[in-house]
Amino acid sequence: MRISAAALLITVSLISPTLAQQTGPTAQSLEGVWKVTKVVQGGVVNTNPQPGLLIFTRGYYSTTRVTAPDARKQSPAPKDPAHLTDAEKIALYNEWAGYAASAGTYEIKGNIIINHNILAKMVGGMTITEEALISNFDGNSFVASPKPGNPSSGRQTTYTRLR
Repeated sequence: MRISAAALLITVSLISPTLAQQTGPTAQSLEGVWKVTKVVQGGVVNTNPQPGLLIFTRGYYSTTRVTAPDARKQSPAPKDPAHLTDAEKIALYNEWAGYAASAGTYEIKGNIIINHNILAKMVGGMTITEEALISNFDGNSFVASPKPGNPSSGRQTTYTRLR
């Protein structure tokens, strides 16, 4: 009986690290194209969010996303592109305000993904390092939440693998 218990203990100790690695994300397991399929923010659940894609490949990532609650409206063509009116400037701003984009490199440390922005829509985001907690990773979907202290820390975004 002692030999069986010892063998079981050794077997479990050898298998456990392997199982832990399979349940958490790795750079290789994240590679692919992911679609935003659910957003929870401020207690409001949105199961039909505006379009958003996140692509991971060989240490690099790219993300684009409509962040506005509704579909963006195209601004009318300016009458004189060299001399925009205030109304035309506001219309152009409103068209692009609800859109986010960034790209760069990423790394995984446990259940934290760290994005090192090289390019971003917002100038202030060009050299920012963003960290998010990843939970519920099953290989086909995961939930990302900004780390506490981030202005968006109450948001949870679910991504589903497209490819």
